[in-house]
Amino acid sequence: MMVSNAQRALWTFLLYALAAPFFAGLGVVIFVALARATGLNSLVPDNVGGLGEAALATFVWSAVPSVLTGIILAAVVWRTGALSWMAAAAVAVIAFAGAALLLPLELHDARPYLAFLAGVVSIIVRQVLIQADIVPD
Repeated sequence: MMVSNAQRALWTFLLYALAAPFFAGLGVVIFVALARATGLNSLVPDNVGGLGEAALATFVWSAVPSVLTGIILAAVVWRTGALSWMAAAAVAVIAFAGAALLLPLELHDARPYLAFLAGVVSIIVRQVLIQADIVPD
């Protein structure tokens, strides 16, 4: 079955808009849980509450940069039919930076680490697209 670039772009947008916030929340929960379990509480900012609160706040906040990333990468996939890991990571980090300037994010010291997490999440979503045979490797 032949998949058009428009279909690839649609699925790219949908997965970035819907799955990326989930992966971001999961990543934050794993980091906070590991830091607290190993006694490295100094790595977690003081204003981070429980795991559920951190996951939900991450999921809600990351919706805007995820949608921005999805729009831009859908345009790339529509035009080229493919998506490199470098483009996925770079667009996500830039979208995170833009959203961090516009939306309230009180974790000022954690912004570089959260930007890195945005890039990693974007690469994970790209891998989901590859595993689903939506974009070629």
